Amino acid sequence: MTEIDTRPVVDPQLDDGDDDDRYSHYVRKEDILRSQVDGTPVKAMCGKMWLPGKDAERHPVCPVCKDMMGMLESMQ
Repeated sequence: MTEIDTRPVVDPQLDDGDDDDRYSHYVRKEDILRSQVDGTPVKAMCGKMWLPGKDAERHPVCPVCKDMMGMLESMQ
């Protein structure tokens, strides 16, 4: 079973990236909900920390998140 780090993040580095470097990321659903309620940053599978709020379907999927998700799905 995969272990998830649930420690709070102190002073996260929030990054929207450049227009040429924007991706949609895979994040746990409960983290998205918590972020929407509390305004806390989320951590994507690739490690990116940010406050979601943009339309994820407008951007391509992050290649690192996509590879990690593929690995997890192949283990099931």
